[in-house]
Amino acid sequence: MNRKKFLKSVAFGALSTSVLVAACGGDAPKTETTTAPAATPEPSPAASAPAADCNDLTGLAEADVKQRESLAYVAKSEDAAKNCANCRFMKPNSEANGCNGCQLFKGPVNPEGNCKSWFKKDA
Repeated sequence: MNRKKFLKSVAFGALSTSVLVAACGGDAPKTETTTAPAATPEPSPAASAPAADCNDLTGLAEADVKQRESLAYVAKSEDAAKNCANCRFMKPNSEANGCNGCQLFKGPVNPEGNCKSWFKKDA
């Protein structure tokens, strides 16, 4: 390798390294941001019930939570005859925590829950 090629390769290597560092925010000054902690909701009286774990949405993406909300899912049905336990879309014990799931949205489903897409399970 001659001197000219050597100097070009060294210059290119230094340039590409600085571009990568800058792209990763390496040249940006560090600023400290402070955010107030999110308010922790008070546990409901039903939180001590066995189905409380089936109301935990930890780990669900925001889009998945919005899908649940768009179907108006509630953990406790207002109509005892229409609940997730007797819905055709329920997937029994399909969640990692032992809760039921649903074919229409992700996350745990309470057997006493309901949504606007409830459809009676075939006998």
